Amino acid sequence: MKSSPLLSIGIIFKNEERCIERCLKSLEPLRQAVSCELIMADTGAEDASREIAERYADQVFDFPWISDFAAARNAVMDRCTGKWFLSMDCDEWLDASISELAAFVKSKRRDLADHGFVVVRNYKTPELEQSELYGDFNALRLVRMSTGGRFHGAIHEYLDYVEPAVRLTRTILHHDGYCLEDPQQNREKYKRNMELLRKELEKDPESLRVLMQCIESEMQGANRVQYIRQAMALIQSGKAVGIEFFAPVILAHAAENARLLEMTEQEEWVEFAFREFPNSIFVKIDVNYAAFMAAYDAKEWEKAIQYGEGYREGFAAYHCDSPSPEILIEAGAGIIRAASAASERIILVGLADAYLHCGQRETALQILSQLDFEKLEGKQLQNTVVALSQIHAQSMLDVSPLMVKLYGQPDKSTADQARQQARFDAFHTIAAAAFTESYREEETEQEGYWRPAYTAFLCLADRCEAGRAAAILQAETPEEMRRWLLEVEDWQALPIEALEYAIRAGVDFPLAEKPLSVEVLDGLATKLTYGENLTRQLALKPSGSLGDPFWELSLTLAAMYTFNWTLGKHNKPVSPFLCPAKPDKDTKPDKRPEDTPEVGLALIRRFAQVESAALPKLYAASMLTEANITLLPPMHRWGLYCARALELLDSGNPREYLAVLRRGLKACPGQKDMVQFLLDRFLEDTRPQTSPELLELAGKIREILAACSPDDPAAKAIRESDAYRQVAWLIEEPASTMLQ
Repeated sequence: MKSSPLLSIGIIFKNEERCIERCLKSLEPLRQAVSCELIMADTGAEDASREIAERYADQVFDFPWISDFAAARNAVMDRCTGKWFLSMDCDEWLDASISELAAFVKSKRRDLADHGFVVVRNYKTPELEQSELYGDFNALRLVRMSTGGRFHGAIHEYLDYVEPAVRLTRTILHHDGYCLEDPQQNREKYKRNMELLRKELEKDPESLRVLMQCIESEMQGANRVQYIRQAMALIQSGKAVGIEFFAPVILAHAAENARLLEMTEQEEWVEFAFREFPNSIFVKIDVNYAAFMAAYDAKEWEKAIQYGEGYREGFAAYHCDSPSPEILIEAGAGIIRAASAASERIILVGLADAYLHCGQRETALQILSQLDFEKLEGKQLQNTVVALSQIHAQSMLDVSPLMVKLYGQPDKSTADQARQQARFDAFHTIAAAAFTESYREEETEQEGYWRPAYTAFLCLADRCEAGRAAAILQAETPEEMRRWLLEVEDWQALPIEALEYAIRAGVDFPLAEKPLSVEVLDGLATKLTYGENLTRQLALKPSGSLGDPFWELSLTLAAMYTFNWTLGKHNKPVSPFLCPAKPDKDTKPDKRPEDTPEVGLALIRRFAQVESAALPKLYAASMLTEANITLLPPMHRWGLYCARALELLDSGNPREYLAVLRRGLKACPGQKDMVQFLLDRFLEDTRPQTSPELLELAGKIREILAACSPDDPAAKAIRESDAYRQVAWLIEEPASTMLQ
């Protein structure tokens, strides 16, 4: 006769083709270690779930869905024969570490407990374990079958239990249903869950358990707020059943939602939580987390420090090797949402910043030293860069070891190069802002200023472009600057202020030993247009003085693109660097060079010169003909027309000058503003210089032509005469109407 298994595993399923096999495969190590049976109920699968289940399960049976999860679970339990029962869902999978669970069900000691809790880890992003963004929940999933335990609740079903119960803290059921399910499935699940929960709430409107489940399941913000307020009214009345167990969880939801939705009750609820449930792990972790974030956003630094330190205390108590029985029991009430390592990093980075704002730089540095820098990404990494550089700028503390550790060492063999590159990009983006002239001016006015923030990156001079830029700005000779420029590997990541500083110091650029592509030269020239627009200054130097014709071309094109051909005002760019708060001061004048007609004409003439020299080197002669000119890129196409037009104007042929501009505008409509600029200058500068004799001749010819019909032979003869050719540009279509 076959003996009964030690463990029965029960699962209900419907359309779970996405994840059911992963779940069932994860059970194989446990089934090999412990005598098990797997019983599964099909509540109406329409995909391949049933077929997959039958390959793994000892028994699969049909259970017609009656909108009652507890009924389905109990139907599974009724068919189980094991000594213990373990309940699971298909979008969960058992962690590979099964020794704790196996030892528990194998134990013959009856006094251990009749119920067992395991950790359900709810992931928040598709990266799952890699992201560390999750919330843990101590869920009652194990029951000794001899107790006759049953599930209760049509939705979010639960088992009754009595203490003592065993908490298996190393047995983890990973759960991805909240972040990986199809959006349509999520909407259907949400609709189904809320319908069932509303029915449960109608039966017992003062049930904190159901209200908590409504808060957790409701996707509509307004409805969630309604449930929170309903639950808070019950809690504050002190009359609801289960206050000690469920109130801290609800308070954690209330504090976080009030923060996110900017509700007026946020501060009141936080104070209530600390007053009534100061020892709750939900208050110590989740409420402190929400309160810290609210205080941080409001720049209330002392409050932020208070809440941040409270969070750290709760986090340490929860994650210690032996959490107190009170914590383990309470953790069975709900998900501690801010107990992940990712949440702790958010607090540590923000807390260091709060200490920094309060002038406690050593404490800020000590907190930053506790971070796992390899895990920092995106905004967290950038905030850490800012904090370290500001500690460096406002004290004589040595941040070099942490800065080197934070940047890391590029590992070209890493399997996740995309992630590593994203970290480097985030680092360089925020580091570059410390080099901007506006930030360097602002930081000198901050209390406690010792040295430029950018010098914090000197320790990285042999590793990255921010470090090399710092070395260039600290260099005393052009030769030293040139040596560091030769070390640059990624010109796009180099803070442009370093290159500008070197060029102004007399470094010949581009470096002869380090030829650069046209794309790189174009990018550098564009960056040099900010601030005092070094691009324009270089472009207007005598032709050929820069050495490299393609660098001259890049500079001239960038200067042309950034000149305001309508002579409007420039908008000053805003630095992305997170500068500390500073007192108000008078706005300093914009250091951009003024866009004047004289500068515009000088740029156009330089543009024409550079294009005339560069185009024959870039294109075959056949490409530079009228027939093929449309095959050129727009700016080069316009350069060709511009050069031809200016040659005609300089040779005293204004009529052909206007004709070429007209053809250029037709071929390059994107240059309308520049053509209008040239026409305006032409009307202002050329017409007043026209001799009275030519104006009189033009008037007489205009009168004669007006008296003739268009096909009159006399009119044709006049248009072919030398006299007409002298004044045709004064008679024919006025330049001012060319763009109409």
